Amino acid sequence: MTSRSAQENEAIVATFDFAGARTVVEIGGGQGTLLEAILCSYPVAQGVLFDLPHVVASSRARMWGAGPAARCAFVEGDFFTEIPIGGDLYVIKKVLHDWDDERALQILTNCRNAMAASSRLLLIEPVVPQGNAASFSKLLDLLMLVWTSGGRERTKAEHENLLRASGFSLQRVMSTPSGVDLLEAVPV
Repeated sequence: MTSRSAQENEAIVATFDFAGARTVVEIGGGQGTLLEAILCSYPVAQGVLFDLPHVVASSRARMWGAGPAARCAFVEGDFFTEIPIGGDLYVIKKVLHDWDDERALQILTNCRNAMAASSRLLLIEPVVPQGNAASFSKLLDLLMLVWTSGGRERTKAEHENLLRASGFSLQRVMSTPSGVDLLEAVPV
């Protein structure tokens, strides 16, 4: 998981321009490797790593010696309850696919409630392509069915429906060579 995440993070930072974001809030950021990669590549950005208390404690310990840790706030909480305010860009990497549509909608709605009108949202998830052609994201969809209670991979249209229902407009979808896609959305 760690090596795959490193490859994904490299591809994400190479694909998306984070330059306009003064404060990047990563929701459910785990060990903080994506946020660390963003802060290393964009030295004027500030970061907020938001996750459950025991995860934040582990993240803080792992990042403590890293240069960008000085520009990162570690915030404990539950994304089903409330999300930190004050971000220019909210990033959610491979979180929504763990949950059914109702729970995913709750996470996105909480994000929308925390965001300013000028904020942006970056979802990082594998997007299931249309049609019957083979795709790794289709295999992941089956795995999520087994590993989670209602989690799944989604098509672009399914992501767009969740975003619209939670107060967002999907602006664009960008593919990366790592197998994850970047869905950029703005509040409406």
